[in-house]
Amino acid sequence: MQIEKRLNNHYRRWNIDLTYEEEFLKFKNRLIRILDKFLGSYLISHSGVDKRFFEIFKLHEADTPEVKRSRLLPSLIDRQLSNLRKEAQGFRATEEGFGDTSVYKYVSQCENSQQLATVLQILFWVLEEQHHETQHKISEIIQEIRKISVLTPSASFKVHRKGEQIIIYPSGDQFLDEGIVDFVLSGLEDYPDTGKAFERALKIYQRGEASQYRNLLDDLRFALEQLLQKVLNSKSSLENQKEKRLQWLKSQGLHVQIVNLYQTLLSQFVQYQNNAVKHGENFSVDEVEFMIYLTGNFMRLILQLARQVDDAK
Repeated sequence: MQIEKRLNNHYRRWNIDLTYEEEFLKFKNRLIRILDKFLGSYLISHSGVDKRFFEIFKLHEADTPEVKRSRLLPSLIDRQLSNLRKEAQGFRATEEGFGDTSVYKYVSQCENSQQLATVLQILFWVLEEQHHETQHKISEIIQEIRKISVLTPSASFKVHRKGEQIIIYPSGDQFLDEGIVDFVLSGLEDYPDTGKAFERALKIYQRGEASQYRNLLDDLRFALEQLLQKVLNSKSSLENQKEKRLQWLKSQGLHVQIVNLYQTLLSQFVQYQNNAVKHGENFSVDEVEFMIYLTGNFMRLILQLARQVDDAK
């Protein structure tokens, strides 16, 4: 077993919850060590690579440029003193390291995962241009990033390799996010109260606030219940709206097995909420993302069917 997984299991056994800020700092520090180990010497001996990174990052930053302005020319004595200083500096034995690079400078200045992902993506773009020299180093870096991501999931991101290209994605599956989460958020614009609860749950998860995961799961249940109440024109809870919900689903032309599957899954969803959330915090943090997407799937189907009903009017 990887030591990262063992350490993560230790955190769980002892209920060690880190805030997002703590997780991010740990992830960034571990990433700096990885970059120093696999790229430090390379960047020093290939200063053009670090310079190329600096140029692209400055293009991204688009900060106020420094331009030449008129100034008093130094006197002859000043110039001579300056030359003497430079000559004296030349006798000092210095050895450059990763800490002298632009890559280190901008990685260390990052304050959140989004900034860090941007810096790292630019670095991968630059290394891609030197693929024949850096492909082994890139493979090592990706492998190490995946290891340390186990320890700080809320502050991490996903790194995918597609041929010579390296693409960094936010945590969470891009396909599921676009097909489920984005669709649901868009559809819930017509149900503002429901939308607020679902958005609140997503924000808790995005911030990695493990101490608030019970509230997150409560919000998921509330959002689904509110949506069904609006669509079914019923004030009943999820448990007590079964017959009306079953009748409505059947009336939408769904296959009987899909209706039965929806009902069965929703029944299990309610039992889980009651046993693991409502009457005690008996859930695992590994279950939270699954519950987000499951709730999103429940809501997506209802929103699709409700939209068809409205369009038919």
